[in-house]
Amino acid sequence: MCPGGWSRCQDLSLPQLPGTAGDATRAAPLSKATATDQLVGFGLVTFSLVLFVYYTLWIIVLPFIDSDHGIHQYFLPREYAVIIPVAAGLLLLLFIGVFIMFVMWKSGKHAKKSD
Repeated sequence: MCPGGWSRCQDLSLPQLPGTAGDATRAAPLSKATATDQLVGFGLVTFSLVLFVYYTLWIIVLPFIDSDHGIHQYFLPREYAVIIPVAAGLLLLLFIGVFIMFVMWKSGKHAKKSD
C-alpha cells in the first residue's frame, strides 16, 4: 500500500534504468492512419473473415449436408482442404528462408567490406 493514499502513489516516479534516457528523448506520437491505410486494413480484415467463414463451412458444416445438395458446387473437393493449407505453409516457409538467406548474404557483404 502507498502511504498517504492512492493519489500520492501516482506522483512517485520509477527510477531510470542504466543506459536509458529520461523524459528528454521521448518518442514522437504516431500519426493517425490515412484513409488509404484504413481502407487497406478494412480490406485485409474482410478478406480474412470471408476466408475463415468459407473454410469453416467447407470443413465443419459441409460433411453434414447431403452430397447431392446444390451447395456442394460452391466448394472444392475435400482433399484440397488439406493440400491448400500445406502448400501455403510450405510457401510461407520458403519465403521466410529466402528472406533470411538474403539478409545474411547482405550482412556478409558489409562485413567483408569493413575488413
